[in-house]
Amino acid sequence: MIKRSLLVSLILGTALSAPLAQPAPFDMSPERELVTPSVPAAPPDALVPLQPVVAGFERHFLPGASMQLVGEESRQASVLYLTGEQAAAPARLVFSYLNALVVAPEFSSLRVLLNGTQVATTPVMASAAPGLVDVAVPAGLLQAGANIVEFRATQRHRTDCSIASSYELWSQLASPDVRLVFEGEGLGRITHLADLAALGLDSAGASTLRLLGGSMPSSPQATGAMLDLVQQLAIAWRVAELHIEPDAGPADEYREGALDLLVAPASELPVEFDALRAQASQGPLAMLLPSGSGANRLVISGPDWASIAQAGEAIRRAAPAADRPRLDLAYPHPLLEGGSEISLSALGMTTVEFNGRRYAEQIGFDLPPDFYAQRYGEMELVLDAAYSSDVLPGSEIDVYVNGQIASATPLLRTDGGMLRDTVIRIPMTHLQPGRNLMEIAVNLQSASDALCSPGWTGEAPVRFVFSDTSRLRLPDYARATLVPDLKLLTGSASPYADAASVPLVMARDQGSVLSVMAFLARMATASGKVTPVSLVEAASLDPADNALIVSPYAGLPAPILSRMGLTRTSAAMSGDGDALNRFGGEAAHPVQWLADLLGDGIGLKAEDLRVLPAAEPGYVPPPGTLALAQRYQPEGGLWTVLTAPDEASLTLGTQRLIETAKWRQVAGRLAAFGPNDADPVVTPADNAQLTEPLPRSFANLRLVAANWFSGRILFYTALIAAASIMLMGATALVLSRVGRRE
Repeated sequence: MIKRSLLVSLILGTALSAPLAQPAPFDMSPERELVTPSVPAAPPDALVPLQPVVAGFERHFLPGASMQLVGEESRQASVLYLTGEQAAAPARLVFSYLNALVVAPEFSSLRVLLNGTQVATTPVMASAAPGLVDVAVPAGLLQAGANIVEFRATQRHRTDCSIASSYELWSQLASPDVRLVFEGEGLGRITHLADLAALGLDSAGASTLRLLGGSMPSSPQATGAMLDLVQQLAIAWRVAELHIEPDAGPADEYREGALDLLVAPASELPVEFDALRAQASQGPLAMLLPSGSGANRLVISGPDWASIAQAGEAIRRAAPAADRPRLDLAYPHPLLEGGSEISLSALGMTTVEFNGRRYAEQIGFDLPPDFYAQRYGEMELVLDAAYSSDVLPGSEIDVYVNGQIASATPLLRTDGGMLRDTVIRIPMTHLQPGRNLMEIAVNLQSASDALCSPGWTGEAPVRFVFSDTSRLRLPDYARATLVPDLKLLTGSASPYADAASVPLVMARDQGSVLSVMAFLARMATASGKVTPVSLVEAASLDPADNALIVSPYAGLPAPILSRMGLTRTSAAMSGDGDALNRFGGEAAHPVQWLADLLGDGIGLKAEDLRVLPAAEPGYVPPPGTLALAQRYQPEGGLWTVLTAPDEASLTLGTQRLIETAKWRQVAGRLAAFGPNDADPVVTPADNAQLTEPLPRSFANLRLVAANWFSGRILFYTALIAAASIMLMGATALVLSRVGRRE
């Protein structure tokens, strides 16, 4: 049935194309008379003049500052959690957008789907001023809990039919201008712990936890309880990053995307909470209390800090993370084990019939922390697709993995073709533990596009069909952990989230405490797990244990600096000199050109030819720079240090570190964020250690050996030479005993 539908689509599209009957090529010169296309009327209740929207209770839901839809076909989605009262209230979807000047409105549209049902569509025609869309949400479409809001853009160029022109097409929505507006009173009140995710985001796409006065911990026991509690809240809130505001006063009004948190033993509760004192004195208490101002307020209390720690468990039980997508992860991203196969429909893709020049589909999946197969093997993309006879040789299907080109497959037939169960092999070089993003880009060149008559950018018939029955297939891959690698920490909080308890050394100043809270909360939202920590003194830290260390640089003891490869001397690596030595320039080594030649020509890296480990220079963070460093200790522990020159730099740098775009770029043994750096400066681990492979099976050990030798060419060559010598010796011995004697 699928094959028949694909063929029918292409036969109809080819029959309608008639490329030879087109007018002469369109002259783009300014002297030609400007052709003004007629714009179809907007659907009722959709595109309206930009004007103030009727006031009501608003819920913004775009994570981050904005959302941009780029290319001829693009889609993005976010998750919006609602309480039962909000879901039942009448609502309107209101948003405004801007688009590129070159987008042709007569062939371009912006559609919004809510829980899979289209609720709005409008021509893309807001290049001069923001276009406002205001539509009523059908009754019964919203639901308590998670709701998926998806924006889909179809965009075609006004005059250019080339593949390159598709990169000029974009529509942008700013977070403050995208919201649901509800009718009703008191809809912002959260009364159940299970609805904590409905706190959502503010108009800037951020979430803020406001620690009311007295909630900042002052003792080790209080600090441990607060660190666990903040992680539980971040997971229950279903956000990626949580901003923490210390010593806050009670909010004087309702604040979207914010929660006031009061944590104190029963004996230390403020006077206005006297009614709760008796109950809190009897046992753990976790209660959402509406304030007179309308602000959401959570009170955590108990007879002592041990009871308060137990109260945090009530949040985990009431709002489990399983099957509750994070606000910024609306599309599926399952964990793929070795030897698994999954359809693209299970990764969020839908079948597409495409008449443009470049179609790009992005999918995501996770790999376990001990994924160890970057040096060998291939995964397979099994395509179910078809293309018309209008598609010319030179067209191709490109596959990008984590932003790097991994495969390019040309379309060679000139009479169209079915790509049924067509296998595209993709090297696993760019795969990584944790989250992976794959983009499948179809670049189509056609005979009719070479003419590009007026209106052809949108009137061309279907020329490519991409079915969601296509599959992604992974081979059995090696399982072993290579450390240090900060990508393991940012991807899944490994190895800390799975430990029974992680020793934590931290300074006791407010900036360090806030940095630890934000850092652990970000680890929790990445892994979906709470990292249990126990506060210890630096002198009692066991190098055989995994550990976390957070402190301003001046407060780090000398033994920790020595073990982490850090130093207090300014002659150590501080950024510029090492960067030049690594990446070329005036300070580069004289043979750097040879390393570049090997890397660019045949894919070899300098470490592939290394026999002994390279010396890792010491590091001292420059002024205002946050450093996240990791090192494997000879005794077996993996230590991670978060530090900066002073308390202010530590607090500010940690807030930048937890931003999703920056967090996903952290890797290697060291990531540094300077005050003017848009992205982290990453130092790779030259002396990474391979931990004990699990499971201990012959099959896994064979795969581990294959990956290990693939990255160590000299060892592999020596092994082959030794095996050859042994074979020659054995052959000579056998011949000397059984051969013919003269």
